Amino acid sequence: MTSLLAGAAALALSAAGVADASIPTPQCTASTLFSDVRKFTSPNAGDQLFGIVFEAKPGTACTMSGSLGDLVFVDLSNSPLPIAVVAPDPANATPAVLVPGSPKVVYLASKKGTGEGYTPAAATFTLPSTAATDRTVVVRWPDVALTGGPARLGYVGEFFG
Repeated sequence: MTSLLAGAAALALSAAGVADASIPTPQCTASTLFSDVRKFTSPNAGDQLFGIVFEAKPGTACTMSGSLGDLVFVDLSNSPLPIAVVAPDPANATPAVLVPGSPKVVYLASKKGTGEGYTPAAATFTLPSTAATDRTVVVRWPDVALTGGPARLGYVGEFFG
């Protein structure tokens, strides 16, 4: 009887190992996320800091790795503003899993204005995903002027807000 119970326990443990095998988390798409922009205090006195914050919608989980693509700032008439953007090398990115209640962020730093600047109404970008569609996101931008750039993007990472 003891050997039968030990065998059953071993079988149960090996089956549990199979059941726990990782199922790949799908890549994030625009329709699986909530997105917004927040202004933060920059640790560098010459910069202003923003966070593009993402959170998975209820009932979803997804993965993002890298940074945002094709970031363009637009004015109220949806015309592009001449603000240069620099993104980091995607090869150095660490994947981030997004789930409801655990937001992630892409930080964006920009030099503080010293006169003329542009006040974007919104920013549009593509998510770091290989999905064929549903990658474009538009977020309302805080009422803060940006210089001509470059605006420096970071990787998708932990949100400490």
